[in-house]
Amino acid sequence: MDNSVAEQFVILSLNPEKGRVSLDSIHFRYSLTGALLMDYLDQEEFKLENKRVVWSFRMTGDTIHDMFAERILNSSGNWKISFWIRRLTRKSRLIFSEIIKSLEKRKLISIEHKKFIGIFPYKRYWFLDNGIRNGIIERLREILLYGKQPVKKELMLLGIVEAARAYRLLSREKGEARILRKKNNEILKGDVVSAEISKAVREVQAAIVASVITATIASQGSH
Repeated sequence: MDNSVAEQFVILSLNPEKGRVSLDSIHFRYSLTGALLMDYLDQEEFKLENKRVVWSFRMTGDTIHDMFAERILNSSGNWKISFWIRRLTRKSRLIFSEIIKSLEKRKLISIEHKKFIGIFPYKRYWFLDNGIRNGIIERLREILLYGKQPVKKELMLLGIVEAARAYRLLSREKGEARILRKKNNEILKGDVVSAEISKAVREVQAAIVASVITATIASQGSH
């Protein structure tokens, strides 16, 4: 898996037949932010101490990365990871747009510009080769169903799959999603990579879930 965790999550979430994200907006947006933080964890740009985040960013020239790095490093508070997931998710459209543009530039997808009733613009995203998405699904299925050992980035993606409740994207038959989730929870509770990384993955995943619940309650209360 050469793509970042956030890129893999976007690839997994896109429906190859409909050209749009399959997951509901709240789960997708917060999980996408969490996937981005998983990438920062993978790059050793932060660690968790007592559920607080200790940052060590390096400017890379990447638009999203450097914008978030500057915002985080200029913050006056020593905030929990859930705070940053809620705060940074406000830029989820920009995160998605930048990832999509990166995938298009690398000729993994094409972007189709369309208009609803000839007035309202919207986009569809088409894989140029479905093999990249199928490869991600197959690898995660091998881990969850056949006992393959995940590497660090795969464990992080599995944490995002749990937070996003995205098991139906991996399922091939009725009832399989429940089996996949049970297996994933067993993996996430263990220390299959290292105790420190596994613990950090669990905390990021839990923070995403907490943020999703808060956002869902708030959206229901506004109706």
